[in-house]
Amino acid sequence: IINGTGNYILTEMRAGREFSEVLKEAQDLGYAEADPTFDVEGVDAAHKLTILAAAGFGVPLQFERAYTEGISRITPYDIAHAELLGYRIKHLGIARRRDEGIELRVHPTLVPRSHLIAQVDGVLNAVLVDGDAVGQTMYYGPGAGDEATASAVIADIVDVARSVAANSSQRVPYLGFYPSAMENLPVLDMENIQSAYYLRIQALDRPGVLAKISSVLSEHGINIESIMQKESELKDGRIPVIILTHTVRERQMNRAIEEMEALADIEGQVTRIRAENFN
Repeated sequence: IINGTGNYILTEMRAGREFSEVLKEAQDLGYAEADPTFDVEGVDAAHKLTILAAAGFGVPLQFERAYTEGISRITPYDIAHAELLGYRIKHLGIARRRDEGIELRVHPTLVPRSHLIAQVDGVLNAVLVDGDAVGQTMYYGPGAGDEATASAVIADIVDVARSVAANSSQRVPYLGFYPSAMENLPVLDMENIQSAYYLRIQALDRPGVLAKISSVLSEHGINIESIMQKESELKDGRIPVIILTHTVRERQMNRAIEEMEALADIEGQVTRIRAENFN
């Protein structure tokens, strides 16, 4: 969680408040800029994630390759139903080193409510590090607001000044690695990422709709972990269908969503939120 503004908005939306209302409040409190695009669309988080990946894995800065998705389409409905499924929605930046390259992605994510990072609320930021021997450790603190921002800016200025003042033998590389020691590992395309998924599908209340949706998912090798449909939410002949899937490759999910959106019984776009279990 590396953007305090986005985390504040999602935290407040758990009370049923709309995104636009909480965003305006965040601006009034000084957490969000007058133009909040970088905060709510994940650009600020992607900048930070790129630096963290470079420092953590010894790879060059590759911001242009980071996948970026914001929180402006998240609704109180999604947040409430994620909670019913045992999850909480957080706007995560994920950098993961794999044998074939680096995952570099920012997007809304379902995280288990029992996980420590799910308890990081308000303007707090948190960085979860998974080490080979030590396992998972987490570092957290304020990520938005005047004093927190001023502290971070001053710390950067002091680091630059110290680097300029130091002689070459004492100078620490700004990313922790000298350029000659960096590995130019590829950033993996999102279609090769594997994840579980939360899907919200606006369906017409007709016989056989669930069977059609299940058939499309099955044809693409996607297994359903749970499915939720409440008759009490039926409105104007339409009813939301909530599905939580098992882990599957993004490419398969993309094809399945295209087919579901083409069904006559499905209206509008399928909402997709990735899930992370930190295994």
